[in-house]
Amino acid sequence: MKQYNFRRKTVRTKIFFAGMMLCCGMATTAHAQVREGETITRTQTDTILVTDHKERVITNPFWSNWFVTADAGVNAFWGDCPVGDFGDRLTPQLNVGVGKWVTPGFGLNLELMGFRSKGDKGVQGLYTRGSDTYYDANGNKYWKEKIKWWNIGVNAMFNVTRLIAGYEGDNSPRLLNHFIASVGIGATHHYDLPYGSANEWAGQVELQYSRFFSARKDLSLDVKLRGLFYETKYDGVFNHQLFDENISFNVGLTYYFKERGWGRTATNTTIYKQDNYQINKLNEEINQLRKKHAEESVANQKIIERLERVVTFPYLVNFVIDKVNIVNREKINLYWVANMMKATPKQKYLVCGFADKYTGSVKRNVWLAKNRAKNVFKILTEEYGVPVEQLVVDDKGGVDNMYYNDPQLSRSVIIKEIEE
Repeated sequence: MKQYNFRRKTVRTKIFFAGMMLCCGMATTAHAQVREGETITRTQTDTILVTDHKERVITNPFWSNWFVTADAGVNAFWGDCPVGDFGDRLTPQLNVGVGKWVTPGFGLNLELMGFRSKGDKGVQGLYTRGSDTYYDANGNKYWKEKIKWWNIGVNAMFNVTRLIAGYEGDNSPRLLNHFIASVGIGATHHYDLPYGSANEWAGQVELQYSRFFSARKDLSLDVKLRGLFYETKYDGVFNHQLFDENISFNVGLTYYFKERGWGRTATNTTIYKQDNYQINKLNEEINQLRKKHAEESVANQKIIERLERVVTFPYLVNFVIDKVNIVNREKINLYWVANMMKATPKQKYLVCGFADKYTGSVKRNVWLAKNRAKNVFKILTEEYGVPVEQLVVDDKGGVDNMYYNDPQLSRSVIIKEIEE
């Protein structure tokens, strides 16, 4: 069996640099990850923030968008005996309130209103005066009634303008005219001391037109048509109609506190645009890397061929009789073996230990074979950096003469390629 040993320093130096060139060449191939014939067509992207969606706003904090309102007007009462002149039914009505817009289109308010109602009654009783009477054309007698009252109620408000047109934005000159509809429930107390009093629930309906004075929308002039609907016992007469009602027409002002308006929600919209200059530049760099990779592949193949001329497998590492330590000559040879292994990372190798069965006991020979293989494995991996997963370790104990009927050649470790 022919072995190659290197004693001249110049030859060792050349092979050393050849091995280093191979390792560096393999590392540089990692830069070209694009497959052959593939080009970059990815486009550059720009992300912009869109904040003008008219239906989307950020929910405001609790103390934002509060307002106070006050108005006054005339009120007309319709009870169970709607006879008399319309003008005789008109009385003043006053209203104050406080509220909050939860969203641009929905809000809540609390109102206190009242004053006096006037009407007619076919019988004398609660809220009538004995001397304040009159007769109709048919000779029927009626008593005029006067009812003092106040009502406190909670309303749900709907800004019809914003529900249709969307939120116009802070300090916008758009939508200075707003139409608002409200519906709610209230508690009414009506009385005419010292004649009596009563309490009852009232339904509330309101239509409102508001005109803002500026884009800040902090002050508006309001025109309101309001209806309060009571049980039929409001005027002390029962079962003549479904409801008694106060209908009023008021004019007033509303002031919106400083923390008003809503922030816009943010919508991320990605716009894609193609940058041909960048694409061409990247493709040029890829082509250069491909060319360099091809050149390095040729160079690497030449280095492997040179190493194959230095190291052939199976490779035999010889040991002194009854010894397991590796002599320096064999360490030098194992260095080139290790370079060859690292140059072929996908190849696995068997490291198998042997002993001469004609010297020593069976137990001793098993120990010698095992530790010889173990020491070769150790120097390859720990000193020369061969990956552990490339090597498989085995031992055969004491064996017959394997080569040239020479027992010295059986005191060895044989390294050979494992065929897949």
